Amino acid sequence: MNLHHLVQSCCCLLRLSIPTAIDQSASFSTNSQQSFTYHTPRMAAPPPPAVPPVVKKKDYTKTPQELVHEFWDKFFAKKPGKVTSIFPRALYDSLLPPSLPRDGAHSCRNASESYEAAAKECRDKVKRIIRECHRTNEKFTDPDFDIESDWNSNCLNGLIREDPWAWLADEDGAGGVEGSAQQTRGTPEGPVTRERGGEAAKATEANKSGAKGGVHSSPASKRYQVSSGEYYSPGSIHRIDWIFDSPKFTVDGYSSSDIKQGGNGDCWWLAAVATIAHRKDLMEKVCVIRDEEVGVYGFVFYHDGEWISTVVDDSLYLTQTDFDYYQDTYDSTGKRAREWKQREQTGSEALYFAKCDDPNETWLPLLEKAYAKVHGDYESISGGYPGEAVEDMTGGVSTTVASNRVLRKDKLWKELVNADEEFVFSLSALGTGWDWKKNGLALGHAYSILKATEEVGEDGQKVRLVQIRNPWGERASNGIGEWSGPWSDGSKEWTPYW
Repeated sequence: MNLHHLVQSCCCLLRLSIPTAIDQSASFSTNSQQSFTYHTPRMAAPPPPAVPPVVKKKDYTKTPQELVHEFWDKFFAKKPGKVTSIFPRALYDSLLPPSLPRDGAHSCRNASESYEAAAKECRDKVKRIIRECHRTNEKFTDPDFDIESDWNSNCLNGLIREDPWAWLADEDGAGGVEGSAQQTRGTPEGPVTRERGGEAAKATEANKSGAKGGVHSSPASKRYQVSSGEYYSPGSIHRIDWIFDSPKFTVDGYSSSDIKQGGNGDCWWLAAVATIAHRKDLMEKVCVIRDEEVGVYGFVFYHDGEWISTVVDDSLYLTQTDFDYYQDTYDSTGKRAREWKQREQTGSEALYFAKCDDPNETWLPLLEKAYAKVHGDYESISGGYPGEAVEDMTGGVSTTVASNRVLRKDKLWKELVNADEEFVFSLSALGTGWDWKKNGLALGHAYSILKATEEVGEDGQKVRLVQIRNPWGERASNGIGEWSGPWSDGSKEWTPYW
């Protein structure tokens, strides 16, 4: 054994004999070419014992109000989002798809991001539908809002309904709750005021016999029922290419003059649409994509704090029934059926709900159908506030200004003139009692404010004029619906100077 092997053996023996609890260091050298160093680390100290959690005792000295504040403070957060679940997830964890976020849906995007996401989703959805329809060689039918196969009228009426003839057995008569908040939902034959928070709804004299287009409101509704007694009875359902001779989504663009209210009490929504119809950028923001051949239309609305997308097919309700609806009528040449269709079931005037003034324009009834789908059914959009409709169509923020509470009229007038197109305005004409008309205008009804201008008369006095529009699009059969006060057509204010 040479000296090199002897040194290696000594190193091995030293490694075994050195205690590990002591920090040792040894170095061996046999010559200038060989050197060995050994280090032993210090042992780590044991962890400190765990501190038991502090149990917070209930403070019985707090008042009930303090406890309520303490409870709600737990839910306060500066980060935006939605609460989509309140029960422990373990109760239904096995029923949820694995892709669903464990902490619920998120809506912390800003408005612009929310819109872009909804618009993209809408375009992608419509493109998939178009491809599938071309593959199967059939037009699109919306499975979520199929009015052709809606035997229970779920697309028309809400979930809570009442017998439309129940008022015949009601000995108490109609009743309303004075002072409750009113929603405007006038129809072409007169306004109907749905009392929000009341026990019943009241129908005005204007439509005790049923509103134009088949909307029926009973003179007396049974008490303690949610529905107002309004129900719909369209005659038939057909697709756009069957109803219109030369259908076009828009004719010369969108315009407030296109709008005509139908059998639904959604004047509040139509008034909002009319206020923005002249803004092509706003309308195209809602009407995102379409394929008229396939019959699919995609829209985007601002709903419950975020932009959402929806698609509808091109089936629409008509007022009149088909020619042989009630019985098989002998018509060997089909001439009578063709004449009936041309007279009663062709063009915009044949539609049961909202329609365009042009006989072949279709954007308004399809937009109304999409808006009804988002809310569940057509009855759900009967009665409401124009400001809420403007929010749904633009994503903006609305405020209500009562005319008897205006502090500075000049400031309000400057906003009405709206030179920078910063605001849009609508008008709710509410009555103070059972009156339902004033100066030719229907009360309990919504109107659009199209223009405000200030002119100088021949006497040098300034005259402020506001142009409003009735979503009916025409006067009713009883002459109501057009302003008959100062500066109305034929009034004394219109001198030769003007």
